[in-house]
Amino acid sequence: MTETDSTFMKDAIAMAEQCKPMADRIPKVGAIIAVGSTVIGRGHRGTGAPNDDDHAEKNALASIADRRELPKATVYTTLEPCTPEVRSDPLNCCTELIRQAEVKTVFIGILDPNQGVRGKGLWELQSRGIGVELFPPDLARQIRVINDRFIREQQTLGLRITNVNAGDTIKTYDRGGTFEFQGTFLNPPGNDVFAFTNVGGRWWPQPYSLQVTGPKTWSVKVHFGNYEPHTVAIVRANELGVGLIEYYRKITAKNRDRRNRVAVCLERQAPGERDPLLGLLGEDYPSIEMARLPKGIELQFQVEVLLESPPNGPK
Repeated sequence: MTETDSTFMKDAIAMAEQCKPMADRIPKVGAIIAVGSTVIGRGHRGTGAPNDDDHAEKNALASIADRRELPKATVYTTLEPCTPEVRSDPLNCCTELIRQAEVKTVFIGILDPNQGVRGKGLWELQSRGIGVELFPPDLARQIRVINDRFIREQQTLGLRITNVNAGDTIKTYDRGGTFEFQGTFLNPPGNDVFAFTNVGGRWWPQPYSLQVTGPKTWSVKVHFGNYEPHTVAIVRANELGVGLIEYYRKITAKNRDRRNRVAVCLERQAPGERDPLLGLLGEDYPSIEMARLPKGIELQFQVEVLLESPPNGPK
């Protein structure tokens, strides 16, 4: 690394500091493209808005007047360039644009903090015969400081519900009392992610598992037992939390089995005699009374929803 390289790395960091991301999930990234000691292109990441979402490398390449100089150029970017897997248009990813530009070397400030993406951009560039080097530790620390919110966001699952907004009314009475919530994630959720519903401090772990439905999407079916306003919470559980949820599911399974066995015994009873007896068994899905989520369960995202009552009133 030369003194000129160090200067352009610092210039790239200065470009990153000009970014004004609209959300924590958008990084502050700057890029400088130089031939020898001459800068031929510069750019920074957009805000993340639909019409301002281009990456720093793309903006820097677009600013170059004479692209014939690119095969002799070096790119200095503060964040690992993205790969085809994370772009809706694979040919618009930064590693592909850099490959098309035929630059000879890329200096990277920090690797992507998203564990599902980390290192893939570096590998993609190297596999294309492009030299890759990293910024020195002191400059990498500066990049991490200005991107502290982005890094924290990327190191979480980043789960969000996208098909329902806070305060929305949903319909369940024609769907067996259930509603399918859909959303997105930054890092793939595992089998330690669950849905809960809450009404006034009464919590119900859901019987259905969260399912990954696409590269960045998930869904989960949630059961509602009445038509009160509910809070739907997507949570992540450690070993203690998973144990609590599994125990609750065992209890509800036993409740249903007991009700079914008693119902068989009462089949010959008249409905008027049978129903009160079944009522003595209590709820199949009893609530867990607690002011907040217990230890071992970490909230990832929640939304408050209203439930539409059936046309003829609650059933």
